[in-house]
Amino acid sequence: MKKANKLFLAVLLAAVGVNLQAKVMESSVATVNGRPILASEYDTYLDGVVEQYQLAAPQFLEQPYAKDILGREVLKELISKELLYQAAEEEKIQVKDSEIDAGVNEIKARFIVDEKTGKPDEKGADKRFNEALKKQGMSFKAYKNKLSKDIAVRKLMEEKLKVTVKPVEEADAKALYANVEAAMKNNTKKMKALEKEDPAKLKEAQAIAAKLKQLTGEQVRIGHIYLAVTKDMKPEDVKKKEDLAKQIKKEIDGGMDFSEAVKKYTEDKNALASGGDMILIKGVAPKAIDEKAFSLAVGKVSDPIKSDIGYHIIKIKEKRAERSISYDDIAKDLAQYIAQQRVQLAMAEYIEDLYNKADVKVTITYESDALLEAAQKEAQAKADAEKDAKADEKAAKPAKK
Repeated sequence: MKKANKLFLAVLLAAVGVNLQAKVMESSVATVNGRPILASEYDTYLDGVVEQYQLAAPQFLEQPYAKDILGREVLKELISKELLYQAAEEEKIQVKDSEIDAGVNEIKARFIVDEKTGKPDEKGADKRFNEALKKQGMSFKAYKNKLSKDIAVRKLMEEKLKVTVKPVEEADAKALYANVEAAMKNNTKKMKALEKEDPAKLKEAQAIAAKLKQLTGEQVRIGHIYLAVTKDMKPEDVKKKEDLAKQIKKEIDGGMDFSEAVKKYTEDKNALASGGDMILIKGVAPKAIDEKAFSLAVGKVSDPIKSDIGYHIIKIKEKRAERSISYDDIAKDLAQYIAQQRVQLAMAEYIEDLYNKADVKVTITYESDALLEAAQKEAQAKADAEKDAKADEKAAKPAKK
């Protein structure tokens, strides 16, 4: 009887073990050298990325399979992190408790400002920090463990990059400035020569030139009150927003301080810390806002401005004319940019090398997978049909005598 019970227990434990293993696999989105990347971590990371896009670039999320695109990028990032964590372990990188504590304090410092009031509140920083951890479903112990791994990776990369990344010399920065200057001045001859030499360098110069034109272009500092309007909002609710915007303007005209109006009414939470202040660069903001911002005099407050995303009331606080920029003005920035590019390239090559040596298995599937597979099959079928057609055409031609 005892033997039978032991046999039954062994079978039961084996079955439970199989089920537990299946559960682990089901709760992961990939494995890296046998270690799972948990679906919970993936979902939390992806939700945060989607939230950022909702605030900064909501139009991107309207594209077909936008979440799949972001999901693949998130998965790639998590796999890269796990590869680096494991590499740091292999290198036996040590992290001191004092380094972890310093990292925690640095993160906590970001929670000093109360988002609701826009004012510093050091006493409430710990509470807001813990609330953020809770929102991510992470304990403080788990967060410290993650932070320790991140610090280990940073120390690992510092060691690796110190050997592989070439220091930036002044000649490097001057060569880049010459390319950027050509793009800013639209020097066609030099740009064509640069394109012939290296198309990637031309694109780089044009991108930096476009950014510099924005930074050195005509600017205005404004105070901003924002009332959100969404596409799915009912007409009567949109009308309420419009009426509220008009009411706010009347209150400001009646003597209410603009900064107080910002705190009381704006729906842009990120603006509370700065009192609604922001810098507009000519030609970048939506047309209706751009026209008002650069036509009103300093100190004036606009009537409500309607845009695709809501109603805006702006106050002109300061204006700055367009200015030129020399090499000396941006020499350090260019050198830093080149250094960052070299670091990113070296990191990408290092991670790719780790990836090629690792056993990576992706278990998650996306809605667009079937679409991509169908497109690949269609392309292959078309290629095969063209190949067969050419073969038939060749066979049909009479042989030369």
